[in-house]
Amino acid sequence: MYNRMILPVLHRYLRSFPAVVLTGARQVGKTTLLKAALGKSHRYILLEDPDVRLHALSDPRGFLEQNKGPIIFDEFQYAPGLLSYLQGIIDGDRKKKGQFVLTGSQSFEMMTQVTQSLAGRAGILTLYGLCSVECPPMRDSWSISELAQAIFRGSYPELWGEIDILPTDWLGSYLRTYIERDLRNLTQIGDLAVFERFVRLCAIRTGQLLNVSDLGRDAGVSHSTAHRWLSVLEQAYLIHLIQPFYENLSSRIKKSPKLYFLDTGLAAFLMGFKTADAMLGAPQWGALFETWVISEWIKKNTAKGTLPEHCFLESKTGVGVDLMARSERKWDLFEIKASQTITEHLLLQVQKTAAMLGSRTGDQTLVAPVKERRDFKGIRIAPWQDI
Repeated sequence: MYNRMILPVLHRYLRSFPAVVLTGARQVGKTTLLKAALGKSHRYILLEDPDVRLHALSDPRGFLEQNKGPIIFDEFQYAPGLLSYLQGIIDGDRKKKGQFVLTGSQSFEMMTQVTQSLAGRAGILTLYGLCSVECPPMRDSWSISELAQAIFRGSYPELWGEIDILPTDWLGSYLRTYIERDLRNLTQIGDLAVFERFVRLCAIRTGQLLNVSDLGRDAGVSHSTAHRWLSVLEQAYLIHLIQPFYENLSSRIKKSPKLYFLDTGLAAFLMGFKTADAMLGAPQWGALFETWVISEWIKKNTAKGTLPEHCFLESKTGVGVDLMARSERKWDLFEIKASQTITEHLLLQVQKTAAMLGSRTGDQTLVAPVKERRDFKGIRIAPWQDI
């Protein structure tokens, strides 16, 4: 098993809450993590199994009577109705911590039920794919070729455990399974070919401002359908939308969100890349590198238990930065560039944004595929690993 950053937080939650909910996309390692960490203390039940699911749905009281804590209920979205009965069991003895661990690959109905039935009773964690410090082999610095290979391979643990597997083979199967088995059933998607085209069009837009009307038109679906499908992909942990900064600047900034895939390998596959070398020399390299950095930031912070308030800024005059993260009462600024050659021109966006924000400006960082850290006029130039 990989040494996952989230482990200390998981154990802290188990000491603090009667139940812990671990969500995340399929194949990010939820089951592997829990079996390794809790295999000796918790029984394991897979609710995706048809016989187990039938028992849970037809006789929830009897099912829970036979399966008392401490226990792991895997793929809990297949029997979300159990949560109402779990609430009664937990309330019977709130002092017992870490009795129930629930996992789910989709957050649709499951998370609605969790917030309604287990509010204050369950700690909620999200597990993403591997971040760079979890990918073998461990290394202090990455060559540009190693970085390109990592971006092309993505973050699903199986692709790092079985290095001989071609990412294009594995990701093709993953995509078909996820769309046909999970997303279609949960969201009543009729035409799979149209939905898959929609997903590919989203991948082409990773790292860019999102115009939902244009996306819907290119996919051949209505504006409302495009919004609904974006919500599906976001709740399935395939994409992340970053909203623009509004604070006192609403008339001066663009108001569309930016779209990011949470796995660069899946994004590169959907764009049609067959090799890392082809991707490295392509026009999309900058957007994929930015997507890699943003996903690293999300994974690392989520693994610590909290994802800071964040946004981006792009004014109508072109001033802005790729990421702003709340730090107490200030905003830390991050501009992401794929260039290995840092010139003063690349720092202009950070400088102009800092001037626009004034006293609300916190730390200022230019993130790039460089090896050494240095400061220039109050701006930190840092390797992407520092994000």
